[in-house]
Amino acid sequence: DFNGPRLQDFMAAIARVYGADLLRYKGVLAIADVPDRVILQGVHELMGSSAGSPWSLVEERCSLMVFIGRDLPREIIEQGLKQCLC
Repeated sequence: DFNGPRLQDFMAAIARVYGADLLRYKGVLAIADVPDRVILQGVHELMGSSAGSPWSLVEERCSLMVFIGRDLPREIIEQGLKQCLC
């Protein structure tokens, strides 16, 4: 699971620095202490999230994010996301 405040700060920083090259990003996220999936969507510097369906007790909580952009620093994004994990 992701630490919600840490992930929010990281994504805001990524959007601020690389916003012009972030064409689209979206994800289904497992956030600590949140029983529902969190749906994240963004275009350039505009970002929003909403509650998805609840996680089942028998399924594994996991997150999936997709970034579409121009010359994005893959290593920086991957490392930053790893640092947002609980």
